[in-house]
Amino acid sequence: MKKRVGLIFGLVAGSVMSLSYAAENLDGEGLYNQYCAMCHTAPQDGRTPQRDALRNYTANSVFSALTQGIMAAQGAALSNEQKIALAEHLTGVQMQADTVAGLARCEQPMPALDLSLASNWNGWGNGDSNPRFQSAQGTRISADTIADLELVWAFGLDNASVARAQPSVISDVMFMGSTTGTVYAMDIATGCAYWTYDAPLEVRAAVTISWSDRLNAPVAVIADVSNHLHILDAGNGELIWESDVDPHPTARSTGSPVVHGDRIFVPVSSAEVSLAGRPDHHCCTFRGNVAAFDLNTGEKVWHTYIMEEPTQVGVNSLGNPVMAPSGAPIWQAPSMDVERGVVYAGSGQNYTRPASDSSDAVIAFDMQSGDIRWIHQTTADDAFTMACAMGRAHPNCPDAGPDVDIGAPIVTTTLSNGRDIVVAGTKGAVVVGLDPDRQGELLWSTRVGRGGALGGIHWGMTFYGDTLFVPVSDRGGVNDAAVISQPGLHAIDMKTGDVLWYAPAPERCVEGVQGCMDAYSGPVTSTDGLVIASSLSGYLFAHDAATGELLWEMNTVQDYPTINGVAARGGSIDATGPVLSGDYMIVSTGYATFSQMPGNAVLVFRVRQ
Repeated sequence: MKKRVGLIFGLVAGSVMSLSYAAENLDGEGLYNQYCAMCHTAPQDGRTPQRDALRNYTANSVFSALTQGIMAAQGAALSNEQKIALAEHLTGVQMQADTVAGLARCEQPMPALDLSLASNWNGWGNGDSNPRFQSAQGTRISADTIADLELVWAFGLDNASVARAQPSVISDVMFMGSTTGTVYAMDIATGCAYWTYDAPLEVRAAVTISWSDRLNAPVAVIADVSNHLHILDAGNGELIWESDVDPHPTARSTGSPVVHGDRIFVPVSSAEVSLAGRPDHHCCTFRGNVAAFDLNTGEKVWHTYIMEEPTQVGVNSLGNPVMAPSGAPIWQAPSMDVERGVVYAGSGQNYTRPASDSSDAVIAFDMQSGDIRWIHQTTADDAFTMACAMGRAHPNCPDAGPDVDIGAPIVTTTLSNGRDIVVAGTKGAVVVGLDPDRQGELLWSTRVGRGGALGGIHWGMTFYGDTLFVPVSDRGGVNDAAVISQPGLHAIDMKTGDVLWYAPAPERCVEGVQGCMDAYSGPVTSTDGLVIASSLSGYLFAHDAATGELLWEMNTVQDYPTINGVAARGGSIDATGPVLSGDYMIVSTGYATFSQMPGNAVLVFRVRQ
């Protein structure tokens, strides 16, 4: 059996655990009133689910949030037994043991991993510049064939309410992390497992596969949520080396590491934005950063913070110290500009004031030294923590700004007119084109909606040729009441910044379905002539790349039989996007975070032969 977050489940795999509690306070309602009610009874922020919405979660996912996730700071005062009592009370279901049996092992040997195949989808963005594009040589899925997709197998994520680990596919081997920390190498045709590896905590970042000349082997680069790197032999799953990245106790890995040559570039985010919700927390000391490691040895080559070390700048209303500058996490995959030797990353908002010039910014790092070459800030003086969700009088709410950071990876390309460009999209629903040869000078700026703390542009864009395809959520958190909401897909000419077309998100939500929203929040994926988007309604939509016309749709919100015996259901699709490889499309569906529809299904579709 697996040991997870301090709980040892001693019964058979998948069974319900009968828990005996000590004499401490295990009254779920009392614990809720003491630790949770101030935020969840009447939320003042769209990211905080109402109490009723918590019944859509599994007890395990609530326990995980209190232990290692976004609510770990609030859960720090609770014992494991109290967390269990609270999770079971709020969800109305019991904790479950992890299921470790049920997934078939492959009888055939793993094929040799050929990193040059056109059909590969490697890492988050499938390319140095995060294009999220698959060529016609790499996929059979097109406007003519997408209607022929059929589900060939489904995988259930164990005891989960979210499905947010995007797979990679190399030589028809699918590499995928999971909410429990298990990393899988699976045959894409059948779902059998060549090997599994147990990281101690959730792996939500995409696995990247790279070749190491020195090791003479393909390696899998993995970051678990605790900001810990695991480098494995991709052929057998054996650990080669591992390392912590940022020593800050709230450092987290949400964005995927990327590899170029023999270097791994690791973006670092933080959970201190949530920890600040505790009035006794001395806010804040985390600062966004990127680290580079030697792929072969694990040596840290450089580690660059995007602001100076925080110092005390005052005290808050409780008399606790206020530290600044702080925040500006980097919570997406960096992008490579190999010709210039630059790594681009986008940052989030500051946590305290005075704010830095590196928050809500595009940052260009020298690939070799880690030195910052230039910074282009998209929104100045933006500071926010989740303390503000409890009311702006909270001692750790820093006179809240709009919280419109850059969450989607930066993209960079050479246009048909010969101009090189760097493009970023913000949660404020603004897209900017920058000149990489003039210190990030602004070339154009285009608004594509009203924006807000949950997007605007949230998780990822796609491009090919001169056209950028931008999904917009525009759910809640209005920044400018004079700007109309424009959820859906926007096509932008990157030469000029002009909007070529806009396709509104189709309205598929039925009244009364909790957590259903008609919004494009997740990242989009493109191939020649086709853009595939996903909605918080749980639908997949395919649009004509030239006109935006809706060509195909599929509702993933249903129950699925699975190859691993774990009950699975689709839900809102957020944080991850479709992966295209050969005959296959892989979609993760379900995202209970931010009051959306829960789910735990990974779906593998294939074009009918």
